[in-house]
Amino acid sequence: MNKIIDSLLRKLSGWFQSSDESFKRHNSQYEAEGSFEWEREAGRKNLETNFINSSEIRLNDLLAQHPAVKTAVDIGSGTGWSAAALSSLVDNVIALEPSTAALDISKQLYPETQYKNIVWMQGLAEDILSRLKLSIPTVFLTGCVLSHLRDAEVVKICTAINAIAPRHSVISFAECWGDLEKHQIMWHIRTKEWWQKALPEWELDFHGPLHERGDCHMGIWGVKK
Repeated sequence: MNKIIDSLLRKLSGWFQSSDESFKRHNSQYEAEGSFEWEREAGRKNLETNFINSSEIRLNDLLAQHPAVKTAVDIGSGTGWSAAALSSLVDNVIALEPSTAALDISKQLYPETQYKNIVWMQGLAEDILSRLKLSIPTVFLTGCVLSHLRDAEVVKICTAINAIAPRHSVISFAECWGDLEKHQIMWHIRTKEWWQKALPEWELDFHGPLHERGDCHMGIWGVKK
């Protein structure tokens, strides 16, 4: 009985999160005084340490296995370091970000004159994805974006990816997964079964390491059948 009550309480905690809470929290950080300097330094470190190939993402390994992938969709690109990293690995990068403040920083840090193959798009991923026309295998990347969103929004994003991704597309989600489904405001852990149900046309590989919190792993690969 206690386990059932604990499970209900965790779900209720997630339900109290509003649909735009993640956006509001992150956007306030991007608009804060000194954010440009902070994001510039954070982006520099991520690029210098090759974080795009960290154990929860491993993008070089994934692309080496799928050389036909030449386009990338960066979902929740933030202030742009991941799109900048992707720009040297594929021919075209589409960076999706709801925060205008974050995109303004991105465009200053990674200007079009230097990063000519990045297209920056402002809006919610579930809205923009449905408008994309993709004709070749594409990699879809997220970095702890979906773990900050409620189930309802994540299902919409996964459904949109399912609809537009050509066959043999791949995903690299640096997102939470675990043995038990847990929901807290801005921290959502979903089971392997949950992810597979949300992405029914994909063969998923739950490879990610144990997160420092100790209650979940982070890292999902997938290939569209």
